[in-house]
Amino acid sequence: MTDDEVQYGITDDFDAVAVSDGIAVRMTDNVAETLTEMMRQLLRLLEDDRVEPRGRFRRGRSPEAVLRDMFPDAYRDRREAQSFRQRHARVLRDTAAVRRVRDRVVAGTTHVIDQAEIDDWIIALGLSRFLFERRNARKTNELGCWISHVQAMLAATINPRLTGLHRD
Repeated sequence: MTDDEVQYGITDDFDAVAVSDGIAVRMTDNVAETLTEMMRQLLRLLEDDRVEPRGRFRRGRSPEAVLRDMFPDAYRDRREAQSFRQRHARVLRDTAAVRRVRDRVVAGTTHVIDQAEIDDWIIALGLSRFLFERRNARKTNELGCWISHVQAMLAATINPRLTGLHRD
């Protein structure tokens, strides 16, 4: 048994390493399945305004509540904020990055993500957090922490000075 298994009780892994043409990403089958499901749920929200029920009684937040957390008001004035949402709705709910990440993780557990694709991963992971957590929540759940960890690994791989995760 490894130290990771003793400390965390899991063997699932996601790793990112800088290579000459981008970032080499390796993940376990379970992580690939989890990411695939997260991207599927995110697409369902952005395209169909539907969220998966959660919790003990299978009640979830409304799609509107999740989208408000995902895309908070850009202005303090309610009318200006609504006008901004209407003008930028198509861009805010663009699913291209989410689809590209989903297509990657469905295809396997090892990839080389080129520079153009790195933003897709950061965006898709960032948006997916709001499926599982509220903005400014007092408590962070395990999945939200894991998503943050993956984002931080990608950021540290791109530029180790961006985070405290300096990797040797």
